[in-house]
Amino acid sequence: MAENYEFRYILNEMLAGVPDTLDKREGSIIYDTLAPVAYEVAKQNYLISSLMSLLFPDTSQEIWLDRNADNFGLARREATCATRRVLVQDSNGAPLDVPLSSRFRVEDLTLQVTEKIAAGEFKAVAEQAGTIGNRYTGELLPVDNIVGLGTAMLADVLIPASDTETDEELRGRLYDYLRKTPFGGNIADYEQKTLGIEGVGAVAVFTAQNIGAGLVRLIIADEQIQPATEELITRVKNTFVGDRNGTGMAPIGHLVTVGTASLLTVDITAQVKLKTGASFALIEPLIKQAAQGYIGGIGFKEGIVYRAKLISHMLNASDAILDVRGVTINGAAENLTLTKTAYDYQIPSIGTITVTEVTA
Repeated sequence: MAENYEFRYILNEMLAGVPDTLDKREGSIIYDTLAPVAYEVAKQNYLISSLMSLLFPDTSQEIWLDRNADNFGLARREATCATRRVLVQDSNGAPLDVPLSSRFRVEDLTLQVTEKIAAGEFKAVAEQAGTIGNRYTGELLPVDNIVGLGTAMLADVLIPASDTETDEELRGRLYDYLRKTPFGGNIADYEQKTLGIEGVGAVAVFTAQNIGAGLVRLIIADEQIQPATEELITRVKNTFVGDRNGTGMAPIGHLVTVGTASLLTVDITAQVKLKTGASFALIEPLIKQAAQGYIGGIGFKEGIVYRAKLISHMLNASDAILDVRGVTINGAAENLTLTKTAYDYQIPSIGTITVTEVTA
């Protein structure tokens, strides 16, 4: 639309309305009078065109996309704070109890102790929102003065953090909402409610026809699409079940159980033929990176690791690769099928990648 009303087109249209008996050549009074007006009209046209693109979900951005989503009761997910396990010992190596609200730091991350798990073992919440809270492990330094402190160690992630939802993520969630129509305990309703719980990154819903009358089973993964911790599983379960008297989010009559996926290690072997003069030492890491990228990009609900796709990713790792052959996945030269059932739900995890060079 905008290209039909650019400056030159508008100016020519305006000049066409001036009688030919008048001087309207470039540099004339009429031309110099109409040209700035045509420029302003063209500028307004582009502004209107840009505004129109912000009014619809497929092209809107930032606050405008937020307003589109808000029309359907959806809001952009803000960055969350990670919950971590902190282990504290005194100078003799014995477990040490520290006051709640004690603060520790490592690099540019600070954490505050919120709950005692056991002697010398605590939950701590990152004070910085976003995936920075998932990154570090190792020794912590105290921010506050803690009597008797020997060492403090930042251990595993109990509930992973996530960054603020991007435009594409919010747009995708809006499309899912509109296309799936969540309502009254259907699968789309369970998916929407589960993904709305802090820390959950993916969910598969199994209903009565899969596991029995009145039963619903949720298989979840964390924000990194890794197996959920017991902490996160409990949070989801409590959200849906409540006290089992209808106080949870699950519809009355639904018995909800929650589990998590398990990792299936995927070992890969491959042979590659390179162009003459190409260095295998330089190409090998690129091939491994390509294989890792494919396995890591497999969606939570995808049930097959495709050998052909894996080969394609490896071939495209470098222009120096002429051929990829002898590819096996977990020892077999075929696709790998993942188990996706209510009580055995597998997601792939990259294992050993063995690449050798062939010349023939």
